Amino acid sequence: MFDLPLHPIVVHFPIVLGSLLPVLAILLVWGIKKWQLTPKVWVLVSFVALVYTLSATTAVLLGEEDEEKVEKVVAEKVIEEHEEAGELIPWLAGTLFLVSLGGFTLKYAKKAKVALIVLSLVAVVPLINAGHTGGQLVYRHGASIAHLPEDHKAALQVDNLLKLHEKENGHGHENGDHDDDHDDDHDDDHDDDHDDDHDD
Repeated sequence: MFDLPLHPIVVHFPIVLGSLLPVLAILLVWGIKKWQLTPKVWVLVSFVALVYTLSATTAVLLGEEDEEKVEKVVAEKVIEEHEEAGELIPWLAGTLFLVSLGGFTLKYAKKAKVALIVLSLVAVVPLINAGHTGGQLVYRHGASIAHLPEDHKAALQVDNLLKLHEKENGHGHENGDHDDDHDDDHDDDHDDDHDDDHDD
């Protein structure tokens, strides 16, 4: 288990927390207004935003550690696309955390809470983009191959060579069948000509 890269594991935390944050903020604002919950429950929003920031930062740092290995199997342009999308998330999360702290002020509490809800909803878009580009790295461009043991990589290469060999042999066989058909047609034409000469 511990031989696996940590980035794909840790990256799920900011994705979940970033998606949860606007929902939690909306519920607490509603609860404070309608159910007369104590305004102190807003601390949950700040706590989630803080953990969101820390987990996003950790995910980016772990991703940078994996970059050297992944570059051996994936084009640098594809990696940079995901890297740029991912590096944006800690800044967004940190901004949301700072905005959430405004919810504890007497003068700007209401505005800060509304701003947090709006900004956290908007921030879901780049969060999804970062997750999407990461998924493309793994499932479309084969980034996971970089972390395979050497014997597994060798086995995978051999399997690919065998498939290529079978494909080439398949085409050769089809060409052979075509040649056989051509020879059969030629023989039939030759027999017909021979029968005509015999009748004459």
